[in-house]
Amino acid sequence: MFTFNPLLNSEYLQEIYGDDLSIVQIMFESFIDDNMPIWEGIPSKIQSGNFKEVSDMTHQIKPSFTMVGLGFLHPKVHDLELYAKGNPDVNTLVAKYDTLAVEINHAKLIIKDELKRLNAL
Repeated sequence: MFTFNPLLNSEYLQEIYGDDLSIVQIMFESFIDDNMPIWEGIPSKIQSGNFKEVSDMTHQIKPSFTMVGLGFLHPKVHDLELYAKGNPDVNTLVAKYDTLAVEINHAKLIIKDELKRLNAL
């Protein structure tokens, strides 16, 4: 049985994917290849003042955190989405993004490491 990194909610992953690690691999790959570029594109939208786009982008990627066992990040991304929806202060929005980016970048590294482990099976 594959043992996931403790940062990931392995009970949730087991519940939704069972023992089908190929589906987990697909979800991890999608998270890295599809969702992280969207996350990394948010700062340029903040700087250009396109707050609706920031909100839309965070909304788009929000479910992916739960789907890869990072459910604890979902409410934090949701908070960023809601803040961007209002009439946000740019500096506060940047600070909120930067604070969350530390956690997300760490989680991204863990997902990449887990993906390497899965690919080696």
